[in-house]
Amino acid sequence: MTNFKSPITASLMKAALCMCSVFCVQGASAQVYYTGTQLSNPNHHDGQLSPVVGVHNIQIMRANREHPSAENGFGWTYNHQPMMAYWKGKFYVHYLCDPKDEQVPPSHTLVQSSKDGYSWSVPEMLFPEYDVPDGFTKKGVEGVAKNLKAVMHQRMGWYVSSENRLYAIGSYGVCMSKKDHNNDGNGIGRVIREIKEDGTMGKIYFIYYNHDFNEKNTDFPNYRKGDKHLRKAVAEIFANPRIRMQWVEEADRDEKLIPLNKPYKAYNDYTLPDGRIVALWKHALTSVSSDGGNTWSQPVLRAKGFVNSNAKIWGQRLSDGTYATVYNPSEFRWPLAISLSADGLNYTTLNLVTGEIPPMRYGGNYKSFGPQYVRGIQEGNGEPADGDMWLSYSMNKEDMWVARVPVPVQIDATAHANDDFTKCKSLADLTAWNIYSPIEAPVGLDGKWMTLSDKDKFDYCRVERKIPASKKLAVEFDLKASQNDHGWLQIEFLDKQGTACGRLELTDGGELRSKGGARYAKCAAYEAGKEYRIRVEINVEHRNYTVYVDGKKTATRMLFAPVESVERVMFRTGVQRTYPTVDTPADWDGILPDAGEQDKLAVYAIANFKSEAIVDGGELATDGTPAVLNYDNYKGYVDYFNNMEDENIVQAIPNSEAWQWMRANCPAFECSQKNFEEIYWYRWWTLRKHIEKTPVGWAMTEFLVQRNYADKWKLISSGVGHHIHESRWLRNPEYLDQIINTWYKGNEGKPMAKLTAYSSWIPYSIWQRYLVDGRKDWAVSVLPSMKWEIDDWYHWNQFRPDMPFPAKKSGYGKIRKRNAKGIDGLFWQSDVRDAMEETISGSRTQQFMRPSVNAYMYGNDIALANVAALAGEKALADEYNNRAEALRKLILANLWNEKSSFFETHTGDSLANVREAIGYMPWCVKMPLDNGKYGVAWQQVMDEQGFNAPYGLTTAERRHPGFRTHGVGKCEWDGAIWPFASAQTLTSMINYLNAEQTSPLAGVKDAFFEQMEKYVQAQHMRGKPYIGEYQDEVTGYWLKGDQERSRYYNHSTFNDLLITGICGLQPQADNTVVINPLVPEGKWTYFCLDNVRYHGHDITILYDKDGSRYHKGKGLMVFVDGVKKASADGIKKITCKLD
Repeated sequence: MTNFKSPITASLMKAALCMCSVFCVQGASAQVYYTGTQLSNPNHHDGQLSPVVGVHNIQIMRANREHPSAENGFGWTYNHQPMMAYWKGKFYVHYLCDPKDEQVPPSHTLVQSSKDGYSWSVPEMLFPEYDVPDGFTKKGVEGVAKNLKAVMHQRMGWYVSSENRLYAIGSYGVCMSKKDHNNDGNGIGRVIREIKEDGTMGKIYFIYYNHDFNEKNTDFPNYRKGDKHLRKAVAEIFANPRIRMQWVEEADRDEKLIPLNKPYKAYNDYTLPDGRIVALWKHALTSVSSDGGNTWSQPVLRAKGFVNSNAKIWGQRLSDGTYATVYNPSEFRWPLAISLSADGLNYTTLNLVTGEIPPMRYGGNYKSFGPQYVRGIQEGNGEPADGDMWLSYSMNKEDMWVARVPVPVQIDATAHANDDFTKCKSLADLTAWNIYSPIEAPVGLDGKWMTLSDKDKFDYCRVERKIPASKKLAVEFDLKASQNDHGWLQIEFLDKQGTACGRLELTDGGELRSKGGARYAKCAAYEAGKEYRIRVEINVEHRNYTVYVDGKKTATRMLFAPVESVERVMFRTGVQRTYPTVDTPADWDGILPDAGEQDKLAVYAIANFKSEAIVDGGELATDGTPAVLNYDNYKGYVDYFNNMEDENIVQAIPNSEAWQWMRANCPAFECSQKNFEEIYWYRWWTLRKHIEKTPVGWAMTEFLVQRNYADKWKLISSGVGHHIHESRWLRNPEYLDQIINTWYKGNEGKPMAKLTAYSSWIPYSIWQRYLVDGRKDWAVSVLPSMKWEIDDWYHWNQFRPDMPFPAKKSGYGKIRKRNAKGIDGLFWQSDVRDAMEETISGSRTQQFMRPSVNAYMYGNDIALANVAALAGEKALADEYNNRAEALRKLILANLWNEKSSFFETHTGDSLANVREAIGYMPWCVKMPLDNGKYGVAWQQVMDEQGFNAPYGLTTAERRHPGFRTHGVGKCEWDGAIWPFASAQTLTSMINYLNAEQTSPLAGVKDAFFEQMEKYVQAQHMRGKPYIGEYQDEVTGYWLKGDQERSRYYNHSTFNDLLITGICGLQPQADNTVVINPLVPEGKWTYFCLDNVRYHGHDITILYDKDGSRYHKGKGLMVFVDGVKKASADGIKKITCKLD
């Protein structure tokens, strides 16, 4: 029966018993589990795990038996089981200490504190040695206590009271022999001591007694003799079942205060978003409580997928609302790893915290190798000011360490390094560097230098910089050694698994050398105190690396291990360790020679560290390095596309080269709605099919098959504006440069003969292309060609009094005359030459004033004016700005139908009185409009009698009597869905939703996403991705059927819509990044657009609803060249500068 000699008040005892008297067996459906694929390999100390970015491992106490002092724990060499708290701007860690062995007395507990987590106070006695009463015996255990000391063991370390007072908790147990246990429920009792803000400590009090002990036969007073603050804190402790759960191992075995009194060890817990509590124990046992910890789901099972030995596992809710567990993911106590979860149940990643195992200098009873018994800061025991995750752990049960893990926890680097250490005030600012810093081999900062000092005879310091995984890489840094006759520095280049492929060394003989295979080659002699500039160029495909010292090439060596890519650069003041191994005996009782001695101090310094992706000499650096995504994850799409067709037509880039081309040229994209992702990659795959090589450079086709009305090289001009908008996102600008040049100068230096056969928005698209790449010189270079084309349209297609009936020789060799009826200043066009064969408002031959061609010409005028301004030609810019404004006024005055609230075709006699998709063209070219008046037109995209059909946006309103009356199969534009028009209307919606206005029409943003969903779904035939000419608006049937001409029809955009609309990248003329994703909140849980070349920089846009996908934090983020520039907690508009 429980001995209630514990000093608990009667009322509290009664309440506690009532809570525990009825045990509810809860359902076990919600449990912790691991669904990631990464596992740890214990044959390597680091488990071959990739580290999270910016982890700092700091040693706070190093044991030394030979030279005992307060700094080294008074010479005791068993130090273990740290507990951590953060209170009033300070970190606190306390831990168990025995002279040599686990469970062998005497024993005490030491405490240290730190303001910053890096510089720690000298250990102080927190709980001293305690005498076991002579004559004490344990039932079932041999021996009688005589001059015996207690052995400390506590699973609970700290408590911060409701009055914000800090209390340390300890427990005294008894071990009758070295194989006896101090946590068997047969100890003395639990004690408490207040830590005060000035560093002083209060008295020690008992708060719980094991059986056989009470306040009469113990040396410390009962807590009831303490002050009122202590009494209140103890009452809070006893009232909290989550705290009492931490006592299970030391408490009496039948103690009813323990809610779940089972032999599970090293309890800790955390709170889920819905308030439930998750418990974790050794062996990754787990349970969930729905009532605050009073009852727990059973059976208690090992967390599925977790690998965890007989060591502690730590779980915690992080400051960003995500979750982490930290533990040894093997049957050994190495490495120390972190796993992340969005919801606190499903853990999906496994990465390294530390993989170092220094030699165990002092053997002892139950001393295990490795970083172990990790503990963070329990809920309620403080929140560090930096918001990061702080951990404490013991190394080899000998030395004490803490680790700082930046939050959000970042598992991959997003940017190459360009590190100036003069900008760092302290080690805490080195957030991109991983640090392993022992007391006798510390990492430091000294002006421009990061220093690596080492006088530790058994350990080393280590720093490493994680970078984006790179196949071709250049690394540069300044390097200085304070000595050249002792010490050793290794510089290694590592892959994701920690495999070193190349190595430089500064030897103790004054030699800088490089490793190739089993041999080293001298690169240079180095002098003490002299600064050197080191550059290393690595090519994993060629399997070699080249070393430059002060600009001089000194060696080219083969990589001594094959790797796929390099993701880390590591500096270490010693050679890599491989002991212990999985076959090393578990127990060792020796002492290493000179265990307490030091080596001669060696100091190395690094400055101005830089990395960058490189290419072979002369090759264009187009592919870049994605900051977040891995292109290889999407190659499967291309393999599928390649296998779903016979590839009967091949132009410049065959299917066999499709992925290589896409990897080098296309931004990477993924999202939680996989059909969007599939069509994104599909459209790049199809666009590539239309690139052809001509004698004058690259060109882009509309059809893969020859058409009798095409120009040379199968070129047709009707969709060139689409081609430019879509292709402006290709990383290699040469493709689009030459495609445009072919149209303007491919006919023996003159424009292609049929360039003006169709209405054109080529000049407008050229300006929109400039907004993406910012290449002023190129834009200015095409100014004469832009002017020629625009002026040609003014000459032949504008109504003007001075040219009543001009005839024009068309690109098809026919004479055509415009309608005699027209409004001066507006432009005319027939349906066919507007690329729209048969509309309701016109015909194949009638030439009317259509919103399309007039909007195009407005956009073209503005584009010419903008490029002229870039060229410094103010007069020309003013002329075309004036033309554009005049045309805008004519459009508003003559093509807007007040009755239908829509822009319509004018026949010369009247408006056509039919809403057609071309009525949205003023928005397509970003014409300034009073959206309070004209925005009502967007009601029609939401109206099923307007343009809203089951498979997308129709080309005419569905309510009109002429809708779909012109037949089928001859390219009718009387209502069927044309991707050409869908792309233009969706572009118009994007521009409308991004226009300066009070607010868009209600529902249009949701309608945009809905129409994009339909556009995605429509791009299929027989269940496979497909893009053709036009389709039935109800059934989705492609109306050209299986005709070869329709397959892969390049007459629209999709990826431009996804980039500018869905992902929200709105190109600007200045040094600004504007992001306004049009994804309704709650639709997607994540998306990422990566490696977008924009104004000479690489842009990444990502949204991660709960932070679990990319581990960069929650919400929307923008990275420029891998550096986060802006963020928002949800999907909303954000703006930042490029630099």
